[in-house]
Amino acid sequence: MHQSHLAGCGTSSHQFPLFDGPAGTFRIWGNVCAEGWQGINPARGSFDFSGLDLLLADLKNRGINDVFITLGKTPSWISSNPTDMLCDEAGMNNLPPGMCDPPVDLNPDGTGTDQAWRDFVTTLVQHVSASDYLANHAHIAFYEIWNEFHRSDTVATAVCQTPSAGISCSYRGTFAQMLRMAQDLRCIVEGHSSDPITATGLTCGTSGYTATGLDPTAMIMAGDAGPQPLDDGNTVMENYLDCGANPPAGSMCNYGNAGAAATDVVVGHVYFTHGEVPEDLLPYIAVEKAMADTAGKPYFIGEGSWGKNEDTPNPTLQAAYVPRWYLTLLISGVQRAYWYAWDHASPTGSGALWSPDLLSGSPLECDIPDLKIGGYYCTGGIAYYETVDWLSDATIASVSCPGSCTNPGPGVFTVGITRSGGYEAEIVWDSSAVSSCSNPQCGSTPFPNPPFTVSQWRDVTATTHNGAPATIGASPIILENMPRP
Repeated sequence: MHQSHLAGCGTSSHQFPLFDGPAGTFRIWGNVCAEGWQGINPARGSFDFSGLDLLLADLKNRGINDVFITLGKTPSWISSNPTDMLCDEAGMNNLPPGMCDPPVDLNPDGTGTDQAWRDFVTTLVQHVSASDYLANHAHIAFYEIWNEFHRSDTVATAVCQTPSAGISCSYRGTFAQMLRMAQDLRCIVEGHSSDPITATGLTCGTSGYTATGLDPTAMIMAGDAGPQPLDDGNTVMENYLDCGANPPAGSMCNYGNAGAAATDVVVGHVYFTHGEVPEDLLPYIAVEKAMADTAGKPYFIGEGSWGKNEDTPNPTLQAAYVPRWYLTLLISGVQRAYWYAWDHASPTGSGALWSPDLLSGSPLECDIPDLKIGGYYCTGGIAYYETVDWLSDATIASVSCPGSCTNPGPGVFTVGITRSGGYEAEIVWDSSAVSSCSNPQCGSTPFPNPPFTVSQWRDVTATTHNGAPATIGASPIILENMPRP
C-alpha cells in the first residue's frame, strides 16, 4: 500500500492517520515525511530522520514490519545540475530543481568517489537497522535507488519538460552512474565482499567503505519501469540489467550483465488509464516478467491503480477494478504489489480508496464511515477489503482466461481457490466493456455453475447473496460452497 500524507509530517493541511486497510507491506515514496535522500540529507553531514522515524513507528504499531523504500531525488547541494528545471517536482511544493541529476562526485562513466551517496546510505542503514530501533520501528526490507528512472532523455528517448508544462524527467544520468550507485548501496546494505564495483575495478571488500553488510537480510531493487504501451521502461530496464537492447549513444551502458548482478528484485509500475481495463496490462506484464525471469530475478509491482480518479470517474467501476487489478497480477504470477494510493481523494489524485471528507457522485463516492481512523471509505476501499478477504490464506486451484492469459481478449475470467475444511470457491467476472451497472455483478453474461455446489456468493460491496447467480459481469463476485472458514 501507498499513503502520501501522514499526520505529524510536514505543514500541509493534509494530515491523515495511517491507513487502516489490511496490508502486509508498505512502500515509502512520494509522501510528506521527507523520507528520501533529498529530504533526509538536506546538507553535507546533516541528516534528519524525524519524518521517517514517525512513519516507521506508525507502521510497526499498525503491525506492518515489511517496508519497501525508494530513495531517489539528489539533494541540491550535491546535484551535478542544481538549476535543472526539467526534473520531477522542480520548483513545486518548495522542492528544488536538479533532483533528477546524479551527484557531482560521480562521473558519467561511474568513476569518482560517490562519497555523498555512500555517506547517506551508510548513515541511513545504520540508523534504521539497529536492533534497539527495530524493537519499535518497522524493518526496511527492500531498498530502491530511483523512482521511474526510465523517464529520461539520457538512458531513454524521452523529451523532458518542466513539471508545469508536461512530463518531467526522473533521471538525467547514465547507466554507469546508476550501476555505481546500486553497487555502492548493495555493498553497504548486504556486504558481499567479492561483488565488483565495476567502474573502479575494485570490489566491495577493497573499496574502503566505512561499513558494509549493515543489513544482510535486506534486498536491493531496480526498476519502476512501466510496461504500458508508449512507454519504453522495459527497454531501459533490459539495458540496465545487461546492456542488451541497443542503449542510446552516450548512455555509458558497456558493462554486460553487471546490473543484473547488483539487483535482487526487478520492479514495475502498472496503471490502466484512459479507457483501459486491468486485464489490458497482462501482455505488458508478461514481457517485463519474462525479462526479470531471464535475469533470474523476482518481479514485484511497486505502483499501480486506475491512475487519476477523474480518468475513471465511475465509482461502481472503480470498485470492480480493484479486485480485477489484483487478480490480473495474480494471474501474471507477480509476487507482490503496492496500490497507489490510499489517500489521493481528489479528481487528479490516483486510485483513492479513502477520503477525509464525505464525497458523492463523480469521480469518487466515499460515504462509508471509517470508524477506526475517521474519514470515509470510497467504493474502491470497500472492494479492497473484500479482495483481501477473498484471497488471503487461499490456495489458487485454477485460472481461466478468454484465450491466452498473457494476451487475452475480452470475456470471462475465473480464478478457483480452496481452503482447509473442504472450502471451494470461484472468483468470476467478464472483462467486456460496460458503460453502467444495474446489478451487483454489473452485467448479464450467462455463466454455468462451477464444479461444486454453490451455497452463496459475495460481491465487492461485502454483500452476501444466497444460492448461485444466473449471470456475471464486469464486477467480480466470489461463488462459494460454504461460508469462508
